[in-house]
Amino acid sequence: MNNNTNKKVINTLSLGHFTTDAYSGFLNPIMPFIADKIGITMALATVFISISNLTSSLSQPFFGYVADKWRRRFFIFWGMMMASVFLSFLGVAYNIWTLLLCLIFGHMGVAFFHPQATSIVSNYSEQTGNSKDMSIFIAMGTFGFALGPAISSGIAKFWTLEMLPFASIFGIIIAFILLKNVPRVNTFVEKRQDVSLVLALKKIFSNKPVAVLVFASIVKSFVISSFQIILPFYWKEVGFSVSQIGIILFLFMMAGALGVISSPFFEKRIGERNVFYLSLLTIFPLGIIFYLLKGQGFLAFTSFILIGYFSLLATPVNMALAQKLMPEFKSMISGFIGGFSWGVIGIILPIISLIAEKTGIMFILLIMTIIPLVFSYYVKYIPNQAK
Repeated sequence: MNNNTNKKVINTLSLGHFTTDAYSGFLNPIMPFIADKIGITMALATVFISISNLTSSLSQPFFGYVADKWRRRFFIFWGMMMASVFLSFLGVAYNIWTLLLCLIFGHMGVAFFHPQATSIVSNYSEQTGNSKDMSIFIAMGTFGFALGPAISSGIAKFWTLEMLPFASIFGIIIAFILLKNVPRVNTFVEKRQDVSLVLALKKIFSNKPVAVLVFASIVKSFVISSFQIILPFYWKEVGFSVSQIGIILFLFMMAGALGVISSPFFEKRIGERNVFYLSLLTIFPLGIIFYLLKGQGFLAFTSFILIGYFSLLATPVNMALAQKLMPEFKSMISGFIGGFSWGVIGIILPIISLIAEKTGIMFILLIMTIIPLVFSYYVKYIPNQAK
């Protein structure tokens, strides 16, 4: 294929990533209000969020394993369809069962899309010779995830939650654009031996740098998830409206997207390993400022937004380096770094929310910012090549 065709595929998948992640960002600002409507506690609400995250995230390595073998666009089309429809219908969930149904199937759609799309972008970007393609692809997803809370909270404020299903129309249109522009078979996928799932897992986690990169993505997900899911309950308690919460979360993830875009700039000047140090070591001091100011006021919001920026700063380096180290498992690696890491947090988050109810939300969030500081010790195992 020529370079223009390659760019068209990458741009279409980046648009798809933006759209899919926008739907996955719908829930956080409206969850406290859905919880009120159907009569559930914060702890139970986070259990539901965790179940949906587990459905999405823990299944991504498996879908990635299958995608590495099938090399078809099945996953990106149906992933987009499921995410757009089911996550839009959260607005009309009228009991815990319909809420759970929408969460599970919506996030399963997210899980379908990501490993296959990331693998295709990686391979097509190698053909274009543009190292920024992966950063743009990831940033578009982050921009989408940032916009998602603003869309869902805006619909809830200016119309009602019951109007949210109409938002699915855009995703359905994008799904058919993906079907039109992305080839049936990605001819640039790396050839690999037909190994079993168990052997593939052993190969990935016996590679120490790749294992460290997977755990680095878990740490990043831990910080982002803790702030995104637990903080809206705190802000609701102190009187913030649904639209205010949505705007704050939007700015948080927008800052993260800017971190993703600026990642290649830092990588070329200080090397991959030092990008990780910069990302991890800045979070704790910013967390202290946010805690001391009780999460309110201009300086507190500035520190919160900077946490979003630095938490996601190393994301493109993380993904590209892991795929470079094990190119035969690109989709599966994507499933671990882009999905599984969020699922691990889904297991822990209900426990964190229960502790937060006893000790206070702000205190537990401060504790969460210590984890990147501790993990930074293992960054020494990540290859470093300043360019």
